[in-house]
Amino acid sequence: MPRTIKPFPIEVSKEEREFILNYLNERFGFAQETFDNYHILKGVKNYWLLSKSQHLEKLRSLSVEVVGLVFLRQVSEYLKPTSAFLQRFGYLAKKNVVYLREEDVNFLSEHPFLRIDLPLEPGYVILRDSNWVLGCGLYLPGRLYAFFEKKFLKILTGS
Repeated sequence: MPRTIKPFPIEVSKEEREFILNYLNERFGFAQETFDNYHILKGVKNYWLLSKSQHLEKLRSLSVEVVGLVFLRQVSEYLKPTSAFLQRFGYLAKKNVVYLREEDVNFLSEHPFLRIDLPLEPGYVILRDSNWVLGCGLYLPGRLYAFFEKKFLKILTGS
């Protein structure tokens, strides 16, 4: 099935950029200056990070398949970070990072959620083990849902 070529996404407004950076700071503790050298672009339900360039205006005439790094998705009224974004920037997060043991990762690879009580506000969290940022999860009181990509999960579990 051929991929759909889409119009070039637009850069977010100053207010929307501030909203996104405040969310990343408040939820995950990312310093706002972390993203100073990036444009934040948006499509219908996705946001991309693209290294700042003086050539952005010239690129707008292109029809594109992918632009930069998809880093947030609009899910209902919430912003959900992508695993690719978290694997690239997650080590800089200071809040809402959940460290998983190997047995927890193995359990989550086969079950929809892990029963666990954490001293966290409900919402999206960064999942990691002792070595790596693994991706995004959703913490609801007493339950942790993991959103591991299937390819990545195979590497993690060796299956």
